[in-house]
Amino acid sequence: MNSYFKFHAESDLGIGVQYIEFDDDNWPIRQAECYGDKWFNSSHKCHSLGGISLCDQQLTRAGMEIAKPLDAKEFESVWNLSNEEILKYQKRLVSIAGLVDRF
Repeated sequence: MNSYFKFHAESDLGIGVQYIEFDDDNWPIRQAECYGDKWFNSSHKCHSLGGISLCDQQLTRAGMEIAKPLDAKEFESVWNLSNEEILKYQKRLVSIAGLVDRF
């Protein structure tokens, strides 16, 4: 049965939050991260600001102690929100690129 956790995160983007789904063997399956108004997730493999976003570490007992457990519904809600926010950002970029092309 999969498990879900919320972690405190720090990166070049600042202080944020990571939400990670782990499989039965404690390997990450999906990950969403938020830094201010910037969202990233593992369905978008490479980001211009955040790099590859799926962690490559197995969840350890120590990791579980510093994380907040989530249920599947909470994780799915965050996962869906991250996809929506990423799509909005991509649409803004396309819109801006279209304006630049007009000059």
